[in-house]
Amino acid sequence: FSTAITQGPNANTASSTAGSSFASFLLGLDSSGEMEIDSKNTATVSEYYGLYVQDDWKATPRLSLNAGLRWDLDIPRTERHNRLESFDTSIASPLAAQTGLSGLTGGTVFVGVNGASRCQYNPQYLNFSPRFGLAYELDPNTAVRAAYGIYFGPSPRAAGATVGTEGFSAVTDTTGVNGVLPSTTPMSSPFPTGLSLPIGSSQGLLTGIGSSFENPMYGDNKVGYMQDWELSIQRQLPFGMMVDAAYVGSHGVHLNKSGEDDWNANQLTPAAMALGTALEKDVTNPLYGIITSGPEDAATIPESYLEAPFPQFTTVYLSYLSGGYALYNSFQLKVDKRLSHGLNLLASYTGEKNIDDYSGISNVGRIAGGIQNIYDLRAERAVSSNDINRNLTVSGNYNLPFGRGEQFGANWNRMLNGFLGGWQINGIMTETTGFPLAISTTNTSESGSDVLRPNLTGTSPIIHESVLSRLKEYMNPAAFSQPAAFTFGDCPRTLSNVREQGTHDIDFSLFKNFHPTERMSLQFHAEAYNLLNQVQFGAPNETFSSTSFGVISSQSNSPRQIQAALKILF
Repeated sequence: FSTAITQGPNANTASSTAGSSFASFLLGLDSSGEMEIDSKNTATVSEYYGLYVQDDWKATPRLSLNAGLRWDLDIPRTERHNRLESFDTSIASPLAAQTGLSGLTGGTVFVGVNGASRCQYNPQYLNFSPRFGLAYELDPNTAVRAAYGIYFGPSPRAAGATVGTEGFSAVTDTTGVNGVLPSTTPMSSPFPTGLSLPIGSSQGLLTGIGSSFENPMYGDNKVGYMQDWELSIQRQLPFGMMVDAAYVGSHGVHLNKSGEDDWNANQLTPAAMALGTALEKDVTNPLYGIITSGPEDAATIPESYLEAPFPQFTTVYLSYLSGGYALYNSFQLKVDKRLSHGLNLLASYTGEKNIDDYSGISNVGRIAGGIQNIYDLRAERAVSSNDINRNLTVSGNYNLPFGRGEQFGANWNRMLNGFLGGWQINGIMTETTGFPLAISTTNTSESGSDVLRPNLTGTSPIIHESVLSRLKEYMNPAAFSQPAAFTFGDCPRTLSNVREQGTHDIDFSLFKNFHPTERMSLQFHAEAYNLLNQVQFGAPNETFSSTSFGVISSQSNSPRQIQAALKILF
């Protein structure tokens, strides 16, 4: 139940103060809903083979080289009873002649049918991954290292991954609300023509007509890989110190550009969106009598259904599409003070920029921003929602100079040394920037897209005050505006200059070993996490059309936690 149907006077115009989801509920006007009957409990199997050869060569006393070549072969999955399918976007639909919809394409294709392979995809046989590395000694205290390699990730077409839902499960959509137009069917009878039932592969390209579903895309068999490279210089300094400075980069190719339920292949094109309110007008339904359930089982339907790329279906989600892009560049500095005089220190700093057009792989990672326009992926390219552009970590441990054999208390008696000698302290300080924000708004594009972003007004969204003073208005709302109906916003997927509050954390621990007898020892340790009890606030509300836009209402870290333990060893 959305606010759209009750947000007048113009229901096509989003409002942060008008409309109520609960009011829509009380009127019985649902915006979407479905019933799924799933009879699929797949028994998939896939095979993987890999070969690797490597050679190390000491070319000169100062120069060492290594080279390797890996070959990866992922055989796409099969299923014991051939209950696998994919969606073919270009195959001619048998409904074209019957409905008069010329050029109609799209349909579900099944494995093991009409001579088709039992594999859901064709394997890639040429996934070769070269790797090269070198190490050169400039002088006895300085070394230079460089490396380059290609690394293939696990295929999302392997056994256990998302296999698709059509044929062996069935989804029936409620008649509901199309955009802002209510259905004449009461909510008490959301499925007036009954529920769709699983029918296997018997209907071929007619499988699932009139319904929503999610499938992998036919022929989309690319396996994602990363190109990684690095150049570093290490220098040994006096007092047991070592400095390591490095440039590290990577480039992702054929990564995921969609996950589940976020790439709607039936999204209206920008040309169709230009029809505006004409999309909401009822027209004669050429599919009437062919489709017997769901919102398209009516003599007249809104024009938007017929303007979709695949009008014989309502929504077509394509899962885990390949073609995603990522680019990472960083400067990394590490200073290591090796243990001497009871003290060890390690400081590391990373300054980096991570750019991509989608931020999740197999549901791993922080996926934010959504996909606004599948026809303009250049507009999806932005700073990754996983980007932390500054990271400083300092850690160390120190054996306190008290007790026998130490600077102070070398002659302490056994009891005094047992209580005051041999203590060790450890600490870790972490300072990072936060994740970039992803601003969205009420979707008035009526395109079927996953998300709508606001427009930028040219005003800076940055408010130069402390986080504590910005809890009710973390960023400047005047920087954004609601796009006109049937259009997309121009705000980027993420804002690199407006981020969540970063991490400011100090952890501390204390250790002590006791030896009351030769055959028994006691170990005491105590840890304090978030020693200073600092609050790290959560992300602000990132929905521009919300009345609480920019409001922070959560804490993302834990308060100070102290724990202690005593261990007996004998």
